[in-house]
Amino acid sequence: MNKKKSDNDGVYNWQYVNALHVWVAVLSDCDPCLSPLIYPVIQVMFGVLKLHSSPCYHPLQLHIIRLMLHLGQQTNKHIPLIHPLLGILEFCSTQTKAAATKPIDLTCVLKVTKGYKKTKAYQDGIFDLTYELLLNYTSQLSRSISFPEVSFPISVWLKKFVKKCDNGKYKSLIKQLLEKIDAVSKDLSHRRSTVTFSPKDFKEVDAWEASQPETSLTVYFNTWLKLHRDISTQNNHEMEHLEDSEEDSKLRSKTESESDLEEAEKEATKTVSLVKTTKNNLKGKKRKLKTKSNDSNEKVIKTAKSKKAKDNKLVISEDFADTGDIVEDIVLSD
Repeated sequence: MNKKKSDNDGVYNWQYVNALHVWVAVLSDCDPCLSPLIYPVIQVMFGVLKLHSSPCYHPLQLHIIRLMLHLGQQTNKHIPLIHPLLGILEFCSTQTKAAATKPIDLTCVLKVTKGYKKTKAYQDGIFDLTYELLLNYTSQLSRSISFPEVSFPISVWLKKFVKKCDNGKYKSLIKQLLEKIDAVSKDLSHRRSTVTFSPKDFKEVDAWEASQPETSLTVYFNTWLKLHRDISTQNNHEMEHLEDSEEDSKLRSKTESESDLEEAEKEATKTVSLVKTTKNNLKGKKRKLKTKSNDSNEKVIKTAKSKKAKDNKLVISEDFADTGDIVEDIVLSD
């Protein structure tokens, strides 16, 4: 069957995943009349897991596996999930050498980019979520009287993963899980060796399983889950604190820049006012100088006019003096 892009888009979205959430919630606490729907819903979720095998879609696959684990626990149904879990775990067997990047919360995404899938942050996030679900799955199986037989292939596959894995942290955690599985298997084998009923006696089997104490694998899962969530919460608080600090520093720098800008504007205003004042003073001085110059010119003109008038008077008086001498000369001649 050909897979079209529209088929992927119709499944790989939050609307579809939330619809599966609703069905799981309904079937987990439903009337017996709805129990026949459990198998079809499980088959639909297996179809989603097989639709795309790219590591970019591992977050969506982990969402679906978590839903199936919850449904199996609430309805007391065994859903074989070891194959998809180990398929995702296989992605973490080879340590990536890509540059370190800021991790993201993979529980809030369905798909990542091809570039981000090669980063160590993505690989660590996928391993942590897969390891948590693997612990949850084996913890649920450890309550069953058939756990020694069911856990045998799981132990074989996990040992193969340890041999090929080149990440020390991952190998250490898987070895711890193998030790817990082996311890629980031996303990259950010893305790069930004294029973008198056969596997076909379902009521006796259920009563025996209900009477058993909490296994060491369940205790280990609860402890790991609590520690891991505390660490995740602490990391989230640190990230929020870091983001708040970055926002505060940005706000502080913005406030400082605004204050610097206001001071610069004030200085510019002072400079403009000083320039205007200086210009006005220069205009006043220029006006005064012009007035003085006009006054001096007028004085020079008046002085010149008065001097000219005096000279004219002097010339006239001299003319009259000469005329008197002439008259006297004429009289003497008679």
